[in-house]
Amino acid sequence: LVANAGALVCTVQDKVFTTGDGSHTFLKLDAGMTDVLRPSLYGAVHPITILPGSGKSSDVGTESESVVVVGHCCESGDLMTPQPGEPESLGERNLRKAAIGDICVMDGSGAYCSGMSTKNYNSFPEAPEVLVDADGKPHVIRSRQSLEQIYQNEEKVDGLW
Repeated sequence: LVANAGALVCTVQDKVFTTGDGSHTFLKLDAGMTDVLRPSLYGAVHPITILPGSGKSSDVGTESESVVVVGHCCESGDLMTPQPGEPESLGERNLRKAAIGDICVMDGSGAYCSGMSTKNYNSFPEAPEVLVDADGKPHVIRSRQSLEQIYQNEEKVDGLW
């Protein structure tokens, strides 16, 4: 799996509005820099599509909104829509109007999701990977990491606790 051959598929977890000068609408995802690190590192811009959480194409709608898309890590660098080439600058995107529970697809993620992912940052598990074959059939090629797998290599040190 290389370059633009893949996409990160995640869910809109929260939608927050700020007020005043420089106000923004933020979409918080259940994925982020732990899964796609390129925007955080060097301001890479990935195409983003919002799809209805219902899964029904009739629910897509025509309304759009300007939003800042952020990840789940609560870190200043967990920004999925930076200004191009500026990883620390908020960038707004005009996307389909989103609601909590909607699906967010970040295209062009490809091998970057797996190859550059931050292993267990903030104890987030590695994301599962799904391969869609030429007939459109999905195959899980890496399962989501369990909590036990995250902690399996940790060792107790006598006298510290």
